[in-house]
Amino acid sequence: MARTEARKRAGVFLLLLIALALPTAVGAQSAYETARSGSLGIRLDGGLSWSLGGGFANTGGNTLTVIQPQGNVGLYYNVSPRFRAGLDYNYSRMIRSQMNNTQSPFPDGNGEVFRDLKTHFHGAEFTCEFNLVGSGRISLYAGLGVGCLFSVGNIYTIGVKNEIISGGLGNKIQVTGHNEGTNYAAPFIPFTLSLEYAFLPQVAVSFGGGYRLVLAGKNDLSPKGQAFTTLGLRFNLR
Repeated sequence: MARTEARKRAGVFLLLLIALALPTAVGAQSAYETARSGSLGIRLDGGLSWSLGGGFANTGGNTLTVIQPQGNVGLYYNVSPRFRAGLDYNYSRMIRSQMNNTQSPFPDGNGEVFRDLKTHFHGAEFTCEFNLVGSGRISLYAGLGVGCLFSVGNIYTIGVKNEIISGGLGNKIQVTGHNEGTNYAAPFIPFTLSLEYAFLPQVAVSFGGGYRLVLAGKNDLSPKGQAFTTLGLRFNLR
């Protein structure tokens, strides 16, 4: 009898704990939902990018220059905990080199021994994102949008002219340098994925990545795509 009474008391105590904890959990859940409903937000990201494809191949140079820094700042609007849309500015860079490593002499005329392409990209994009997970602390946003890359760059060329002196008495070698601007604009379609953890209703840390499909057309200097990975913060202004 005493054992049965103890079980009843334990059951009542457990129900009381659940009843006390439930409003707190619901309130916490509501706080995260409220912060991402009808509110503006700011995102800051930093990471790495890889430019892929294009007519200017990286040959004979440092292959590590394929990996370049990337930065991003954006303003977005939370329509609901499931959906948001935003405008972003991003910066990335591309460095490629072409080096003539052959030891054979140049024929009579000009020859290029080194070409270096340095390009700075300023991107503007509009992206819509859908939360695949839910409305709690953890979110997984998949995004699709449209944007444009604005390129500011240069091609530095070092050449050698090997002139044979008449009569076969020797050679005259001249080293030349040339700098050419490579500014252009190219539209792109961004695909993004961002895993986010909100340690406060208004602040979340994010780890993500994505790919920009660059619609370069016949522009051989533009990459055909850019892959990137980032780490950043999200601030919901509410």
